[in-house]
Amino acid sequence: MPEKRDRFMQRARDAYGSATEKIVEVKDKTKETIQEHPFTSVIVAAAIGAIAGVAAAETIRMIRRRNRR
Repeated sequence: MPEKRDRFMQRARDAYGSATEKIVEVKDKTKETIQEHPFTSVIVAAAIGAIAGVAAAETIRMIRRRNRR
């Protein structure tokens, strides 16, 4: 039984390491892209924020309507 646990723990460590490496790669690529295209980055961020705001407002409106009934 300890062998199974050890194999599981090693796989978990490997997965964590792989995920950490991928996150660092994505972070670095994102930083590079923002530095190369700052105006586009601001426009994209604003668009994502607007979409999230509309989605949140619609969700709140639906919840309020449901609670009135």
